[in-house]
Amino acid sequence: MPKVRLRHGVFGMGLYVGLVWGGWHFLSNPWASSASSGVPLVLFLPAILFSFLPPYRVLMVWVYDRTGGSLPVAILMHASLVAFWLISMPRGIAGGALVGWYLAWAAALWAAVGVVALANHGRLARRPILKRVA
Repeated sequence: MPKVRLRHGVFGMGLYVGLVWGGWHFLSNPWASSASSGVPLVLFLPAILFSFLPPYRVLMVWVYDRTGGSLPVAILMHASLVAFWLISMPRGIAGGALVGWYLAWAAALWAAVGVVALANHGRLARRPILKRVA
């Protein structure tokens, strides 16, 4: 991640890794979930995998950048996402309601990215975390 971060800003890096992160979970979700309930998988999977993971990863990269590359903080952020999911997801939610819940969560995360960017005068990055190596 630090080497890719040198070529891309926090936003670009977060989007890139967020999409890869969503893709990483792509195959496990159809088998592990019967929650699509009437929503075609071709719509369900992108909604649940690519709606909230990119903005969350943008925030993770921003925090990683601000903490000088602290891996323990990044691990805690990932753990907090899992804990949030276990605590806040309504029981028995499925199908279109579940897709709506994911999209609402994604909208809240994109709003948080916007707030962070506005609070930093339109910039998410302060400086690269590593010096460029020739």
